[in-house]
Amino acid sequence: MSMPTVAVVGGSIAGLTAANVLRDIGCNVNVYERTPQPLSGFGTGIVVQPELVRYLLERTDGTLDDVSVPSSAMHYYDATTAHLRGQVDASWRFTAYNAIYQKLLDAFGSERYHLGHALTRLTDESGKTRCQFADGSSVTADLIVCADGGGSVARSQLLGVQTEYAGYLTWRGMVDHNDVSEATWEFFSDAFTYGLLPDSHLIAYPIPQVTAEGRLTGRPRLNFQWYWNVPAGPELDTLMTDSSGHRRPVSVRYTDLAAETLQELRGRARAQLSGPFRELIERVPEPFLTSVTDAQVDTMAVGNVALIGDAAFTPRPHAAAGAAKAADDAWRLADHLTEADGDVAAALRAWEPERLAVGRAYLAKVQAMGQALQHGGDFPPGASRFRFGLPDVSRAGL
Repeated sequence: MSMPTVAVVGGSIAGLTAANVLRDIGCNVNVYERTPQPLSGFGTGIVVQPELVRYLLERTDGTLDDVSVPSSAMHYYDATTAHLRGQVDASWRFTAYNAIYQKLLDAFGSERYHLGHALTRLTDESGKTRCQFADGSSVTADLIVCADGGGSVARSQLLGVQTEYAGYLTWRGMVDHNDVSEATWEFFSDAFTYGLLPDSHLIAYPIPQVTAEGRLTGRPRLNFQWYWNVPAGPELDTLMTDSSGHRRPVSVRYTDLAAETLQELRGRARAQLSGPFRELIERVPEPFLTSVTDAQVDTMAVGNVALIGDAAFTPRPHAAAGAAKAADDAWRLADHLTEADGDVAAALRAWEPERLAVGRAYLAKVQAMGQALQHGGDFPPGASRFRFGLPDVSRAGL
């Protein structure tokens, strides 16, 4: 059995999972990441799903305690009154981006992890695909795995598909134990908490603090998101315009926020929220703003190019399994390559239909959750249709 050479475009969680599992079945793998430095500066929260941590648990000596913190319940509150609407027992665990990314990078190693390689174009050359990068370099491989995220250059070029604005933004941020009162800390510290409003919602949950090397340190932090309905147009443009007057397409970091935008966040918290929810927003030291988008595709394989994770389907975050879906795309690709004895075309033919089914079902799920959460729909505590995780598409016969 001869396994293909592989170029993975994108070195985040999706790309590193693909790189590790494909290397482990005998592929010669290189990763090409567009940023000039490792991605360990991110500290945002992730709900742990089995697919997300599968590589760490099965192929390294890592444990869940090495990368995550536990909780025991899901709480559903009216955010305007802090009145409890319901709660369910739920033993979810939460991690931080840094922890997962660094463990996967440690497993793959840095020798074949190439920084500063931003994809600019894919070209066909005698049946092989060449990746061209902004620094002037290029590479060909038997299999190109594009894991270049929601703004995928590969997807845009190959399929003409870009993300579409979902009609709302999300404020994100993290607070340390000392940033809030003890009562507020205890309110959020052992649960995934929904704060429900008539036309928006908040979520909050604990995540670990992580060093640059990916090790857990100190006390957990609280991670939150607050979603605002904002129609496309002048209001959206104003919020997404940074302090220098530049209209950002995806996200505005805290250091770039216009003073008026930050004031609006604090003002809305005072006007719309009460109790711990208000304190959480008022005291967060470095909030930032991100637009919520969707993308869907009709194909995930073009020639010898495979689109995985957000580079194929870009989902809203409500079901907490976007990174898990990306990891599962990678695992299944490795499975099909093994079954096909390294035949890339045969593997992609078998892989694509099942991944399309998962992607479509997952996107439909998070869109339904967004509709309920952002537009006053029914969102009963513990509803199975809104449970975190990937959908089961086994009934489709795939």
